[in-house]
Amino acid sequence: MRSRPGRHQPVRNSTQSAVCLALTSDSPLHSSFTRQARQAIVLAMLCAAGLLCTTLQQAVGGEPARPAADAVGPNATEAGSGWKAGFGRVRITPEKPMFASGYGGRDKPTEVTVHELYARTAALQDADGNTVVVIGLDLIGVPDKTMASVISREIEKKHGIPRENLMFASSHTHSGPALDDMLSHMMAMSPEDWQVVRDHQLLLNQKVIQAIEEAIADLAPALVSAGSGNCGFASNRRYPRGIGPYDHSVPVLRVTTPDGSRIRGMVYGYACHNTVLGMYTWNGDYAGYASSWLEDRFPGAVAVFHAGCGADQNPLPRRTVELAEKYGRMLGYACSLVVREEMQPVAPKARAAFSRTDLAFDQLPTEARIRENLKSSSRYERARAGVLLEQLQSQGSLSPTYPYPVQVWQLGDTITWVALGGEVVVEYALRLQQELDSPQVWVTGYANDVMAYIPSERILAAGGYEGDTSMIVYQQPSKWKTGLEDQIVGEVRKLTEAIGGQVKAPSDR
Repeated sequence: MRSRPGRHQPVRNSTQSAVCLALTSDSPLHSSFTRQARQAIVLAMLCAAGLLCTTLQQAVGGEPARPAADAVGPNATEAGSGWKAGFGRVRITPEKPMFASGYGGRDKPTEVTVHELYARTAALQDADGNTVVVIGLDLIGVPDKTMASVISREIEKKHGIPRENLMFASSHTHSGPALDDMLSHMMAMSPEDWQVVRDHQLLLNQKVIQAIEEAIADLAPALVSAGSGNCGFASNRRYPRGIGPYDHSVPVLRVTTPDGSRIRGMVYGYACHNTVLGMYTWNGDYAGYASSWLEDRFPGAVAVFHAGCGADQNPLPRRTVELAEKYGRMLGYACSLVVREEMQPVAPKARAAFSRTDLAFDQLPTEARIRENLKSSSRYERARAGVLLEQLQSQGSLSPTYPYPVQVWQLGDTITWVALGGEVVVEYALRLQQELDSPQVWVTGYANDVMAYIPSERILAAGGYEGDTSMIVYQQPSKWKTGLEDQIVGEVRKLTEAIGGQVKAPSDR
């Protein structure tokens, strides 16, 4: 059975075991010392073991030693050949002042750029000519009706690439533009502000199409390899903070020239909220800094980020640009270590599946309750009531379900890649890494449509923001009905088997 990333992930030696012990909730160090004291103890233990390397530099914000540019790991073999690959990168920073998304408390447009926003794309064409494209976006999410579906139809019409072969992956930066979606209703925008948002959405869609078409035009013979690293700044944010499960893995797809001598691009992920920052500035946050760091270290390469299941994970501490830059360096360096080492070749075969499963809401509010909430002292409750009342009047009733997107790619026999919509908590990734039988199981969240938080059954029962009250800012009528976790995992298993992937029997989990 594959090891499961999380609190009890196996470690390599006794010193590292002691370090991990110092960080766990049941450790004497955990109960006897403050967080700062525990960090100091861990750093001292690392120093004593000669394992500090870049860890101390990163912890204090310093620059890791810069490796030689374009260095490629030793496993650039013919086993990963037969592919064509291409990359695209288009700047998507708003040109005019407009509202940023992510925090409902913002009450004015953003107009200052600290770090540019991008749409980065990677296209992979297998030996049979089947092309898949991952679209990494420095955005809060990906609205389906006004963005993902619109772009997908255009790409299929012009290039013959079907919907299941396009994966829209937002970084979930909270320093990107408001989108034409339900989440934007949480902000106090005027009709004029909304018009700016809708006009920008049309322009944004065209820029994303441009990035996809750049990657398609760039298709050329390539070697494709996969690996996984580790980065440790994500922390479970549910109370008591730092105690719950996490996934510190950094899945990496490396694309090189046919002779393996130069890295053309990479696709990498991490499961943590992209929320170091919360200012009135445009910024890709730690994920944007990580991609920029990698592209600086590998000239000519494009680094495409996809967010993992980090809905209940936060970068802590946070709230300064310096911390966003530091976490970006940490993640970028973790990725660079993977691409410079031996990686597993990926055979040139891409298979894809996409479906929607209807997730049920727990209990729909009555019209009387909605009208009552129009008088609520909470601006967010009033906003949701207005949206729901408009739906009720235009459609005659509220929908009892939401069409939730599930996508699975199989790359060679090496990677089973799952993309789930919404803000997905980490337990989905940990469960799927156990239930899918593949050398590497990658689980992307915030993909194809971001309509709400997606809690595990445990978190749904416990309630709180991820399990219940976040549905207010997403304008959803109620929390989800129990049973959604098994429904989503069951859909993933079905799609995986449909494209030739392997799942484990219940006794093997």
